[in-house]
Amino acid sequence: MRVALDYSPAVAQAAGVGRYARELAKELASRLGRDLVLWYGRVPRTHAIPPAGATTRPLPFSPKDLTRLWHRLRVPFPVEIATGPVDVVHGTDFLAPPARASRVVTIHDLSFLLVPELGHPRLVRFLAEAVPRTLQSTGHVVAVSEAVRAELLRLLRLDPERVHAIPHGVSPRFQPIRTERRTPLLASLGVRDPYVIAVGTIEPRKGYPILLRAVERLAPTLPDLQLVIVGASGWLAEPIEAEITRAVQRGRVLWLQGVDDALLAALYSGARAFVSASYYEGFNLPLLEALACGAPAVVTDLPVHREVAANAALYVRAASPEELAEALRSILLQEIDVERLQRAALARASRFTWSESAERHLDVYRVAAADHPPRARRPDRP
Repeated sequence: MRVALDYSPAVAQAAGVGRYARELAKELASRLGRDLVLWYGRVPRTHAIPPAGATTRPLPFSPKDLTRLWHRLRVPFPVEIATGPVDVVHGTDFLAPPARASRVVTIHDLSFLLVPELGHPRLVRFLAEAVPRTLQSTGHVVAVSEAVRAELLRLLRLDPERVHAIPHGVSPRFQPIRTERRTPLLASLGVRDPYVIAVGTIEPRKGYPILLRAVERLAPTLPDLQLVIVGASGWLAEPIEAEITRAVQRGRVLWLQGVDDALLAALYSGARAFVSASYYEGFNLPLLEALACGAPAVVTDLPVHREVAANAALYVRAASPEELAEALRSILLQEIDVERLQRAALARASRFTWSESAERHLDVYRVAAADHPPRARRPDRP
């Protein structure tokens, strides 16, 4: 079986969908070798080198240009012009290109339909039109969680047999880092104890203003508490960044960007809690990575958060700084059994591996490939 995988997110994005594409491609390359064809758009600065063993097909267009050609202008040239004949084409980032082979597409969330007011209007309009069109003409759909699968079935009324929930894994890089190893790393960043950590792009959906208010409510009881935010700027970020900057100036917040995985694992490991005030998530990979490092979690009560964290987190209502502050206080003052939460975090994270995720993707590819007869292949280009 020969599979063409959209590797563009891996080279263009450091986190989120980029991490998904990188980890999946690495696992698939170890199984498919040269029969995994990674195609990707040209970017000025790459976040990944394709895994050894796979076939690579860099294209002379940027990912934005490819999106414009295929999904805005709807130019119908098939991706096999670049990849050569394949059995399955997998679009890893909401959309799949025109193809002669059977197509698979991954849907990471339906925020553009469920919370459109929290997204960039132009992107929301594009996804709300382009994603349903792609799904109607795509053989099989990968949802990154059971929650997203349920949303796809409810909102877009897809055939349940075509929609497969496959959760992300967590890299072995994310594991508890010993105190003696992490202390100098954290000190070099300006991190002080005690601190809680939030990881995610600065955008309205993540609920950062609610989190900032919760931390301020804790100031009288925990005056030394620091909130560490790790995240790059996203859309509609300016007013949120202004609030974060004021909190930084008051000494309550440390805002970090461009943190590599080694530092991120150390940050998770030293945190008194991982916290997410999100209004909506499709999966929340930082939550899983924090659990793998043994961090207790305080998260909004979303179906996918319970799917990922189960009994390893405390759950609060979205948009409630009062509940968020109270849950954090119970952990920081050890009014609950924090060690139990830490043990539960490690046990829960151990259930999610990229190896298992890749095997389940391969199962979907086999079903998708059976939908189309085999096609004649030409030899790989050197």
